[in-house]
Amino acid sequence: MKSDDQDAPLQKVRRSAKPRKADVTRRAILITTARMFAEKGYSECNLREIAEEVGIKAGSFYYHFRSKDQILDEILDASITLMSGAVNSAVAELGPDAPALAKIAVAMRAHVATFLVDDASSAALMRVYEHLPPSMKRRSREQRRAYAQIWFDLFEQGVKEGSIRDDQDPKLMVTFILAGMSRVVEWYNPRHMRVSEVCELAVELFLNGGVIAKGVKAKIPAA
Repeated sequence: MKSDDQDAPLQKVRRSAKPRKADVTRRAILITTARMFAEKGYSECNLREIAEEVGIKAGSFYYHFRSKDQILDEILDASITLMSGAVNSAVAELGPDAPALAKIAVAMRAHVATFLVDDASSAALMRVYEHLPPSMKRRSREQRRAYAQIWFDLFEQGVKEGSIRDDQDPKLMVTFILAGMSRVVEWYNPRHMRVSEVCELAVELFLNGGVIAKGVKAKIPAA
């Protein structure tokens, strides 16, 4: 069996660049806090615990961040940047003249793979949002609207091309699909699942199974 390292969607979103030496402590705080938020919940984490987990003095924490809220904002920004970068890159590789179905398929693979990346740092960032209470999720509303707009544009292109069904609200479809794909972190098990298989499942169920217009036969490129 191939390892996840051989999965193309995963490789496209893997972060290869290492943080600069001067940013090591700051990044360690971000990653550690992200993991603790996901494991314990935002309200159950305090700055002293975070500092102890990172291995710095509590007073040193304020040299890097003003508050726990600032850390959360940066974690949410980083997660959206990862998703947007992965999806935009995947779509751009097809070229501007590619049909909407092909663009949506690669976007779906990139979105799912971003959540399942085996880089511990990136994975920690991606898992935070799903564990936040609704009031905390609103902090990144504008950035997430911008990310959703990428998908709205792709679906609008599909409707114009006649490949995406026009009897449903595209924004409702996109919201439903993004929510479903983002929950993969709750059930994905790397011991007996492959990232590529989960990506193709998303394409098959959400794209082939629901949004394609009647009578349209999808010509989706292989991953």
